[in-house]
Amino acid sequence: MKNKFLCTNCNNELTLDGNQLICNTCKSIPAIVKNNIIVYKGISQKTDIFDKKVINYLGQMYSTYTYDTFIDDLNNSNLNNIDLLNKKVGITTKFWWEKYIGKIKDKNVLEVGCGVNYFVPYWLLTKNNVVACDICKEAVFLLKDIVKRLNLPDKSLQLYVGDACLIDKKFDIININNVLHHINDIRGILSKLKKMLNKNGKILIVEPNYYYPFRWFIETDIFGKFNFVKKYFEKNYLIEKNEKAIKFKELKRLIKDMNFSTEVNITDPNYLGYATIHFLDKDKFQDL
Repeated sequence: MKNKFLCTNCNNELTLDGNQLICNTCKSIPAIVKNNIIVYKGISQKTDIFDKKVINYLGQMYSTYTYDTFIDDLNNSNLNNIDLLNKKVGITTKFWWEKYIGKIKDKNVLEVGCGVNYFVPYWLLTKNNVVACDICKEAVFLLKDIVKRLNLPDKSLQLYVGDACLIDKKFDIININNVLHHINDIRGILSKLKKMLNKNGKILIVEPNYYYPFRWFIETDIFGKFNFVKKYFEKNYLIEKNEKAIKFKELKRLIKDMNFSTEVNITDPNYLGYATIHFLDKDKFQDL
């Protein structure tokens, strides 16, 4: 175990004992190691059917994925030519940060809510040391399989199933992409992540646009309990139950209140165009 992990009960450091992580302070066994992945007990039970359906679908799509395909997909980086696999998880622009802070390489990177997309493989390709976590066990295990399939340097990767703040380590970059709207205590998680940053470290935050027309219609509170479209989406596992997009003004106010230094503040100019492309895409019609 190359990193220090913390007990979910008392926040003290865990010790590896065989395939178990034990806490010598409170005498508990909060986690086990399976396939070189640390799995915290009880965490994966938070995963709902929506997550598992998505991962099952992505697993089928990635089943024939190769290194050459991965490199080709990295070149499909903008709204009009984004590759199908990343489009399916809502990514419209890759490497958006490079315009502002340059290429990220030879850094310690924490990927919060890693899911399955291009981030972790790309961080490894650019020679970063990466820790990636998610509460969806299926996503973490699929990600490990993809990294192995691509023959990327997995010795630079630590995967675990659990919350982001269960590791005792400092990072240069923390990427939290489309995750905050799944978290109730946003202030709490950002406060903890801030303490995990090295001096001059940066947190990259991406969140869905609440005013993206179709998202607003599903997730607005205006219709209250009579939002039957939202109930339909939840019932058919098209969105997570009680999913709620974040209003940018509120998030920016919170970040300012927490004394973060904001270097970049952008709104994706493509979100209306994405709606058009999404509903006119030939693959979408084939799914109907």
